[in-house]
Amino acid sequence: MRRLRALVLILILALVGAACGDDPEETEGGQQPAVNESAELRVGFTDDQYVLEGPEANLSAYPLNTNVLETLTYLTPTYEVKPRLADRWEFRAPNTWRFHLHPGVRFHDGRPLNAQAVKEGLFERVAQRRGGGTIKAGPNSAVVVDDLTIDFTPTVPNVRVPEQIVHPQNAVIAPGADPGRNPIGTGPFRFVEYRPKERIVVERNPEYWGTRPSVARITFRFYADTNARLLALRAGDIDLAYQVPRDDVQALKNEGFTVLNSTVGAYRAMYATAHGAAPFDILQDINVRKAIALGVDRRKLVDGVLTGLATTDQTFVPPSSLGRHAGEVKGNPYDPARARQLLDQSGWRPGPDGIRVKDGRRLKLVLVSGFPSAEALRPTPVFLQSELRNLGIDVEIQERPDSASFQDLMEEKKGDLWIEEGNQNDANPGFLPTLLLYTGPGSAGSGVYQGVAAPGPRFDQLLEPSLTEVDLDTMQGQVAQALNEAITEQATLIPLAGIFRIYGMKKSVVGFQPHPSFLNISWLGVGVSA
Repeated sequence: MRRLRALVLILILALVGAACGDDPEETEGGQQPAVNESAELRVGFTDDQYVLEGPEANLSAYPLNTNVLETLTYLTPTYEVKPRLADRWEFRAPNTWRFHLHPGVRFHDGRPLNAQAVKEGLFERVAQRRGGGTIKAGPNSAVVVDDLTIDFTPTVPNVRVPEQIVHPQNAVIAPGADPGRNPIGTGPFRFVEYRPKERIVVERNPEYWGTRPSVARITFRFYADTNARLLALRAGDIDLAYQVPRDDVQALKNEGFTVLNSTVGAYRAMYATAHGAAPFDILQDINVRKAIALGVDRRKLVDGVLTGLATTDQTFVPPSSLGRHAGEVKGNPYDPARARQLLDQSGWRPGPDGIRVKDGRRLKLVLVSGFPSAEALRPTPVFLQSELRNLGIDVEIQERPDSASFQDLMEEKKGDLWIEEGNQNDANPGFLPTLLLYTGPGSAGSGVYQGVAAPGPRFDQLLEPSLTEVDLDTMQGQVAQALNEAITEQATLIPLAGIFRIYGMKKSVVGFQPHPSFLNISWLGVGVSA
C-alpha cells in the first residue's frame, strides 16, 4: 500500500484447515443476458499507481487488478478464503503451510504451473521485499515437496498465511518474467499493452484453466480526476467507472446508467492523539475523547453527507471479517447529553461564545484530513466540525493533499484528530489493528499511528493471543474484544462509517459484481450484452 502500510508489523496471525470446493468463477443465481464474446470492455479507473521497478513492481496487479495474475487463494465478497491456484492447504506445526496446487494450469507463455514456479514466482519474489511482505517470506522459506506440492515456512511464526496471500501483491508470476514491464501469469486475461498514466490493455486467455472470460478484451483507462472519469462515462468513452461520487449517483441513474455498490470493506475513522505534547495534548483526557465519540451523529452523517451509501458500523474492520463476534464491538452511540456531561466533569465549561474553556485555555482541536487525500474525504470534516461545535469544541481543519504528507504530520504529532479512509484488503481481521495500534510483544516498535493513538496495555493484552491463535472463530473473538477496548473503552480510535465502493456503468454491462476490497474484483464473468 502506501509508505506506512509497506512497513508491515510482524503479523503472527492464524487460520486453520483448508477452504474447499468453490469454483473461483462462481456467480450468484439468475440468468444473464446473452453477451457479445468478441466485445471489448472499457473501464475507467482512478489514478495510475503501478510500481514498475524493484521488488514491489506490480504492473497489472495492484491497486488495479486486471486479472492477469492469480493468487493461491482468493477473497470472497464476504471475506472468506477460497481455493484458486491451490486446491487445498494445511498447517504443519510449528510454522509451515503446505499448499497443494491445481493440476493442468499453464502460464500465458505455455509453461506449466508447478511447485518450482510457485517457489520462484511467488515466495522468492516476495522474499526480496522489505520484511518479506505480509507473509514474512525469506530466501529459504519455500521448499518443493513434489511437482504440485510446496511447503512455505515464514521467517517468523505466522499462522495467517492463507488469509494474507489473497492479496494481489502475492500473486504468482512466471519465473523470469518482469513484473514491472511484462507480467506473465495464469489468469483469465493476458497482458497486451501499458501506457503509463493513460491505459493498460488485456485480452482473453484462450487457454485459461477455468471458465472462459465473457469479453475478448478489456481496456482500463486512468482518470485521476473524478469529473473526467464521469464525463468519459457519459460520453461513451468507457463502459464502467470506478469510484462514483455519492452526489452523482442519482443523476447517473436518472440518465439511464446502472449504479452498483459493494458491501462494507472500507472505513472512515478518526484517530485521537492520546499521546501528544502541548499544544496537542488535550486528547490525553479520556473524557474528551469519549465526548467526541459520543457527539457524532453517525446516522446523520450516513444519510446526509454519505447519501445513504455507507453504514454506521463502528468496527474499523468489515463486520463480516469478525464472523459471529462483530456485535461484541459496542462503539459509542450518539449521546450529546452524555458527551457534555463528560466535558463538564473534566472542567471544560462553556465560554461566552459557546466554546468551552478550562484554566483560560479554549477547547480547540486541529483535525487533519488527508488519507488517501483531503479531496476524497470532503465534506466529512466540515460535518464533524459542526457536530463538535454543538458540544462546545472548536475544530480547525487542516487538509493534506495526499497520504504521505498526512503521515508526515502525524509522525510529528502536529494535530489532535486524524481522519482517514482505509480498506481491508485481505481476510485477516487482525491485520489493521495489529499494523496500526498494537505495541505489545511481536510488534515492530511504535509506528506512526501507534505513537498517536495506541490504546494502551489492555488493548495489547487482548490482541496478543490472536497473533498465535490457530482457530479462526476464537481469533475473531479476540480481535473483537481488542477492538472494543480501543473504540468503546479508550476512544483512541473513533470509527465514523463503513464505506461502500460505488461503480457506474452502461446498461449493456452485465455480470459485474462489486467487491468490498476493490483489489479483488473478478472480471471473469463481466460481459457486454449482444
